[in-house]
Amino acid sequence: MNHRKILKICWLLLVCGISLSWIAEPLFAQEPAETRKWIGWGQAFGNYTQDDITQTEDVEGYTGEIMLSHRIFDDSMTLGKAIMNSYFPSGFEDSFGNFHDIKAHVYHYYYSFGLGKSFEIHDKFQVGATADLVGGVGMAIFKKHYRTASGQEINFSEKFGFDLLTGYQITAFFDFNNYWTAGFKSSVYRNRITLEFGDVDGQLDHIHSSMIFIGLKQGYVDCVPTAYVQC
Repeated sequence: MNHRKILKICWLLLVCGISLSWIAEPLFAQEPAETRKWIGWGQAFGNYTQDDITQTEDVEGYTGEIMLSHRIFDDSMTLGKAIMNSYFPSGFEDSFGNFHDIKAHVYHYYYSFGLGKSFEIHDKFQVGATADLVGGVGMAIFKKHYRTASGQEINFSEKFGFDLLTGYQITAFFDFNNYWTAGFKSSVYRNRITLEFGDVDGQLDHIHSSMIFIGLKQGYVDCVPTAYVQC
């Protein structure tokens, strides 16, 4: 499929996903709920294979995300939505003496659904954890510099691809003063991104990522003070 068509399909799915979230949110708007928003960063791990070589290369990259909303309801159900970017730079020499220098960015818009709970240790300190299933759509942007064993250099220009993200994640967080939140997250994915370089296809598997995050917590208030009620 032409990479321009892939890009159009990817953007269409992203728009549909955002629209679906706006429609579905009132249906799941169980109140009260704790809402957390954060910015996270960390490392991503996976491997790379290619059709014309037999070896599998381990790759290590960087990941970051903007958690738009992660909510824990009274019945312990969790709902989240986020934007994530993963970057994989990979350089290796194959068994034929050819050198591959690959750079790939993958952008995802994903949703999460699971269970979680927070516990109040002190009136200004909470701890909690969640376990979520993850699903989303993504767009990959990749390019490659290739140097043959004889010294010939070939540059493959930037292309676009499409990806479906599936997996699960475990999150632990710490709330301070019922306003700030910080924590860490570990994610396991099952998604393969196909990278096209001329007549040869490469496969980038994003397997695992871990990150730390910091953000804001918006909790519900059980009691609202009035002239007649003191909380």
